[in-house]
Amino acid sequence: MDLLHKPMRFVTSNQLKINEYELLLDPFRFIPVRLNMREPQGDDQREIVRSKVLIAFSEKRAPLFVDHTGLSIQVYNDLPGGMTPEIWSRLGVEGFLRLMQCETNRKAVVRTIIGYCCGKRIHIFEAKLQGEIAGEPQGPAGTWECLFIPDGYDTSLAALPVEKKNKISARGQAAQQFKKFLTRQAVKLW
Repeated sequence: MDLLHKPMRFVTSNQLKINEYELLLDPFRFIPVRLNMREPQGDDQREIVRSKVLIAFSEKRAPLFVDHTGLSIQVYNDLPGGMTPEIWSRLGVEGFLRLMQCETNRKAVVRTIIGYCCGKRIHIFEAKLQGEIAGEPQGPAGTWECLFIPDGYDTSLAALPVEKKNKISARGQAAQQFKKFLTRQAVKLW
C-alpha cells in the first residue's frame, strides 16, 4: 500500500488543526490520534516538536506527524513562542489585548514546525510569517489568529478567506514543504 492510500497518524486533539491539515495535505490522508500525555512545554519550539514526535512514536509505533505553532511578540523577547497554547488558554483575546495595550512595537512572528517520523528518523518542516498584533480582534476569536495581521494585509489571519489563509500562513507554508516531502516519498515507493 502506498503513502497516498495508507494513512499516517496526526497527533492532536485540536479539531481546527485537523480540519486545516485535511485541506493542506490533500490527497494524503491521516488518522487523528490523541496521546495520554502532558504535552512538552518550553520556549524552544523545535525541542517541543522533537519531544512530541518521539513520545508519540514510542506509543503509536506508526508513521505520524505533530504540529506546533507559536506566536512570538518582539517587544516581549519573542514570548510566548513555544508556550503560545498555554498562555492563550489562560489569557484569551482580552488578556492578550491588555498585555499589548500600551505597546507601540506590535511586531510579531508566527512560526509553525511540523515533525514527521516514519521510524527511521525525524523530519522537520518549518515556516514563519511576519506581522503585527492588532488593536482589536478580527474574525473568529477562538485563537490568537484573530489578533495577528500578516505583513502586507489589513486584516487578521482569522478573518482571511480559508484559501488565502492556507496559502500564506506559517502552517500552510510548512504543510506545503511536508506535502512535497510526502510526494517524493510516494514516488520512491513506485
